[in-house]
Amino acid sequence: MSQVQQLYRLQHYDTAITQKKRRLAEVVQLQRETEELLAARKRFAAAADEVAKWTTAQTDLNLELARVNDEAKRSNNRLYSGQVTNPKELEDLQHKVEALGRRRAVLEDEVLEAMIMLEDGQAEFESAQTNLRDIEAVWEQSQTSLRAEQNELALELHGLIRERETQKDRIEPKALAEYESIRARSNGLAVVAFANNACTGCHVTVSANKALQVERGERVTCNGCGRILVLI
Repeated sequence: MSQVQQLYRLQHYDTAITQKKRRLAEVVQLQRETEELLAARKRFAAAADEVAKWTTAQTDLNLELARVNDEAKRSNNRLYSGQVTNPKELEDLQHKVEALGRRRAVLEDEVLEAMIMLEDGQAEFESAQTNLRDIEAVWEQSQTSLRAEQNELALELHGLIRERETQKDRIEPKALAEYESIRARSNGLAVVAFANNACTGCHVTVSANKALQVERGERVTCNGCGRILVLI
């Protein structure tokens, strides 16, 4: 096998390695949490906070309402017990009972509002939870196949890199250096097929003299793109 053909085989390994690395990067990227999943988690967290907020509010309001009711009951009993005879004290008790009644009315409205808000919050929480579970299930399913593909790609890359090293040892240092130089400035593609008297890399027609050299297996570069031509 000529040195040009050996270079073509090396190019095959390099192209395969580049493709595997590119796909591996894509697979790793795909394993990151999606915007949809992050949004679903944010929604769920917000719904949970809302439920906690209104649960606390309802508890506090009920405790306050119970305290007001208890105080109103005691004040009312004292007002009509006959034990208080001082007109000023009776007037103060009456005002207190009325104030407690007004406070109770406000608290009852607030308790009702808290109950409504809590019910709405719980409904949103359940909806957000279901939505998150569905999205997580789909995401987790995709992760299983992606992790399997990542492992497979890593193994394939390991094998290709090892085979490339073996192939590289079959090439003369000068030819290898030229190959690496061309590859660096030609988007990773240093060796291309020669077909129909033209370079398949840039489609420039090759002179009859160069075509003959290519057919003899000599190392010839395209006048158009500078890549090494090989007859396959």
